[in-house]
Amino acid sequence: MDVKDQKIVSLLIDNSRTSFTQLAKKVGVSKEVLNYRIKRLEKGIIRSYYTILNNEALGFKRYLFFIQLKQISPREEDKFLDYLASHPYVTYLGPIIGKWNLVFDLLAKDEIHLRELAQGIIKKAGSHFESYIINGTTMEEEIFHTKFFPLSDVYVTQQPRLKTDYVIDQIDKKILSILSTDARVEYAQLAKKLNMTANAIKYRIKKLEKEKIILGYTASVNFNHFGYELYNLQVKISALHRTKFLSFLRAHKQVWFLYNYLGHEQWDVDIGLFVKSSKDIRKFIIELKELFGEHIQLHDMYIIADLTKDNIAPEGLFH
Repeated sequence: MDVKDQKIVSLLIDNSRTSFTQLAKKVGVSKEVLNYRIKRLEKGIIRSYYTILNNEALGFKRYLFFIQLKQISPREEDKFLDYLASHPYVTYLGPIIGKWNLVFDLLAKDEIHLRELAQGIIKKAGSHFESYIINGTTMEEEIFHTKFFPLSDVYVTQQPRLKTDYVIDQIDKKILSILSTDARVEYAQLAKKLNMTANAIKYRIKKLEKEKIILGYTASVNFNHFGYELYNLQVKISALHRTKFLSFLRAHKQVWFLYNYLGHEQWDVDIGLFVKSSKDIRKFIIELKELFGEHIQLHDMYIIADLTKDNIAPEGLFH
């Protein structure tokens, strides 16, 4: 992967709907060369292109779900992962190494809906189910997609999902459903699928962007290709030092994401950290203790072994 490939990946992470013409101009290659490079990148580095949606505006809250399984074979665990990956309300999903077997994000309309979904998942696990924990009340979620590409000019930050008065209709939902799994789909393709004009589709997408239903477009990248491992740290930080702590995380070159919670007893910040080795994790934790001392407590830590499903909006969001 050379400098031009890095630039391409960085630009697609920043905005995966950027046109071929614009990408070619920014990278300094012809559209033919750009097309060749992108197809090559899609074979091992770029997983997919998806749309970042405002779940709150669509009437859903995001909950972090940890589950522990018992006496389960690799084949049975794969089947359960397939079930979760196709679940209409499951987004981010991955097997982990640590206290829990799996972690995933679950979108629910309210606590009653959440309870129903959790019961269905537990029932599906059957005799293999041992325990689970759900963390909700997310105050802020931020993802710094492009920190790992030195040529990038911007860190893409996913802002808090604020509610909006804008009401989407069935056509909007169909557009969002398609964009959620293929952010680079062209207006002409959308128009053909929905039997509308390309201009009408473009107007609706621009409106959804303006009303903050669509927060952005990005690409899912296989960071394992670059020798990175993704660790998740759960920490408790004192209220007086929270602002300073979050500023530190945003500026740190290895922090990929943070979930900032409100009112959780055991931990209130999830930190996603890309590292080359366990020594990097130890260095990071020592740095935290040096800067924040007794004001910070490490609750838990685990490795995200694989990414089964990225933050792609599930179909239940559009029903």
